Amino acid sequence: MGPLHGVRIWLAGAVPSDATDAQKASLVTFVREFATAVFRNGGHILHGSHPSLVGPLIEQSKEHVSKGGRKDCLTLAVSKYWSKDQAKVPVQEWRQTCTVYETAEAAGSASPRDDSLNILRQWMAERCDAFVGVGGEWWQQIAGRAGVPVEAGLAMQRGLPCFLLGGLGGAAADYVRNHPEVMRSLKNGLDSATNQRLALEENVGSIVSVISDQLSRLPLVRGRVSDGISFRILALDGGGIKGAFTASVLTTLEHALGVPVVSQFDLVAGTSTGGILAIGLGMGLGPRDMLRFYRNRGPVVFPAMRFHRKWKSQLRSVLNPKYSQRVLNSELEQAYYHGGTRKVLGDSVCRLVIPAYDAVGGVCHVFRTPHHALLTADKDTDAVEVALATAAAPTYFSSAVVKNLVSNASFFDGGVWANCPAMAAIVEAVCYLGVPLDRIDVLSIGTTEEPFTVKSMAQAGWARWGKTLIDLLMNAQVDSSVRHAQLLVGEPRFLRMNTVTTPGMYALDGSKEIDDLVTLGNRKGSDPEILNQVKSRFLNGINAMDWKSNE
Repeated sequence: MGPLHGVRIWLAGAVPSDATDAQKASLVTFVREFATAVFRNGGHILHGSHPSLVGPLIEQSKEHVSKGGRKDCLTLAVSKYWSKDQAKVPVQEWRQTCTVYETAEAAGSASPRDDSLNILRQWMAERCDAFVGVGGEWWQQIAGRAGVPVEAGLAMQRGLPCFLLGGLGGAAADYVRNHPEVMRSLKNGLDSATNQRLALEENVGSIVSVISDQLSRLPLVRGRVSDGISFRILALDGGGIKGAFTASVLTTLEHALGVPVVSQFDLVAGTSTGGILAIGLGMGLGPRDMLRFYRNRGPVVFPAMRFHRKWKSQLRSVLNPKYSQRVLNSELEQAYYHGGTRKVLGDSVCRLVIPAYDAVGGVCHVFRTPHHALLTADKDTDAVEVALATAAAPTYFSSAVVKNLVSNASFFDGGVWANCPAMAAIVEAVCYLGVPLDRIDVLSIGTTEEPFTVKSMAQAGWARWGKTLIDLLMNAQVDSSVRHAQLLVGEPRFLRMNTVTTPGMYALDGSKEIDDLVTLGNRKGSDPEILNQVKSRFLNGINAMDWKSNE
């Protein structure tokens, strides 16, 4: 690992249109040499896609990738205000060489251009560890619109180390000349006099050397980041047969964006039916395989019944579980174990976090792949047993027995405490993997939701609450997990995919509605706004690093 491993550097600026030929040459040379130094030392550059700098940055990124480097060494951020014109902003072409993120267009605002630009700048500010400003337009015409000063201000507000380079001309030159006091606010570890000299330096080689050396000395990355630019989490909710919706969403995303879902995530978390899906992905099955499982085997696990059989089943379920766990066990074995070879959590191709509830200990439990030196107890635990444990919903199935080296333990559905496993996954990443919160991006997928209220229960006693009390507790804990996850990582880093349906339309065991759920999932996964975000942030062609080689 290089001295800048995982460091994200916001390179702001442009080649000004009124620059002399010598200044233009110096600015382009600086960008090339600085990018080369950053990439070589394991760092990442984020740039706001100014046309004058995109070319040299992509060239250096392409060269780095050709030598075995990762595509996420360069991230180009561009507002949809501009990228909707594909002739001028060839986003698809850029994506072949680097990561591209399209920020939202401020449609309908009084100043769509400026407001869209502000959204883009805020996105950049929130995703960098250091700032370097060079060149830049607009100072002579409209100082308030000059990008380098505005963007430097955003970086300084966040307390980031900043470097301002005025010696190569442009807005940066005017800014440092007219505001020498800013040298005291850069927080880059250099004293004011040194920063002043650096701000006026014209020798490109000297500038690159000073900044690279100083960046390597600063503690810019707090924690450990496995793939550098972003730690991507996929969190899959519980919901019984409604997992067909989730499987359909994932299948649609994978087909539309052309990359294997599981290869793009550093951690996959799943509860109940989401746990069945997550383990399936970990065992090497694709979303389409899991969708086929729900379509073909869902009716076997949750058989539809004629009226008289349904009445008998409901009567029997007063004292016993409604469905046979043996059937689910058999179906999962056929799905997970190709060629009859049994698999354990340690065989997973991705990190897994699978919530369950310890029936004997009366405590929350998390099954996980051995991705931490002190958390290897589940390494050899049978994958089907874990799936049965996380999906053992009370009243629907009996508790599931999981065997390990010491004893056999009984577990119930993880949905009793983490039906949305997003929070459990974030805690895992931060506490056990050392990932900083500002590096985490979460894609959370539900299993449909219904409008819910308990207004009519204001004066209800225990007899009236009945199943409504269970619904209240489940809705409250899912809402809590989603809201707290959004607050922890920041709403821009948390993408929730779900669909609101008519109350009572879809049941946990409603196998007759599988095709409708698949249709809803396909529609949600095909939403252009959703696809754009998923392509930019998650399924962006940057494979997650092999977790087994890093533990």
